[in-house]
Amino acid sequence: MSDWTLDPHVTLCFGAQRSGKTSFCIRYLLNVPAAAVFVFDDRGQVERRLGLRPATTERECHEALAQRWVVFNPARMWPPEKLQDAFGWFCKWVLDVSRTGPGKKVLFVDEAWQFLDARTAPQELENIVRTGRAEDLELMMATHRPSEYPRNVRALVTEWVCFNTVDENDLEAVRPYFAGVDACATLPKGQFISYNRESGASLAGKLF
Repeated sequence: MSDWTLDPHVTLCFGAQRSGKTSFCIRYLLNVPAAAVFVFDDRGQVERRLGLRPATTERECHEALAQRWVVFNPARMWPPEKLQDAFGWFCKWVLDVSRTGPGKKVLFVDEAWQFLDARTAPQELENIVRTGRAEDLELMMATHRPSEYPRNVRALVTEWVCFNTVDENDLEAVRPYFAGVDACATLPKGQFISYNRESGASLAGKLF
């Protein structure tokens, strides 16, 4: 049953290439106490790094729920030119499945910029951003360029995880939500600053 008293959790992790952002997200997924972890893994990165068998059909997605991890590779169901359709389908499936059982769930999408632009996002993704909290569904995304995410998504991010970024357009895109973002321009690789908009707390950390 939907519970609108739950807090929203929308995390956007960003930084330059090989700064550590994807490693941060994977480490989080491995340690978060979740009933289910969903990954849209069109590049097979999470599959390879964790040695997990990908789900390639809707039936396999349902079967993978028993193991708690659903790592979806859309290549079998959709050709490359239909990747955006695959992403929309998976987002809708995740939200629908999240409504069927209790417990925290997490959806991770690496480089979601492929499916949106600076003005619009797929409706299925926006539905998770706006309503996922009622199903105890957290959204975690990672990208090089937060400026490529539309304002209506950035405005609902509850936690920013900032790795090294020097591009002024990207800093400007985050600054309205985290005034201290400029500090990440001098971060060495592997170090980050996280900022929780709900509590106002910031934390400096190091992966490597």
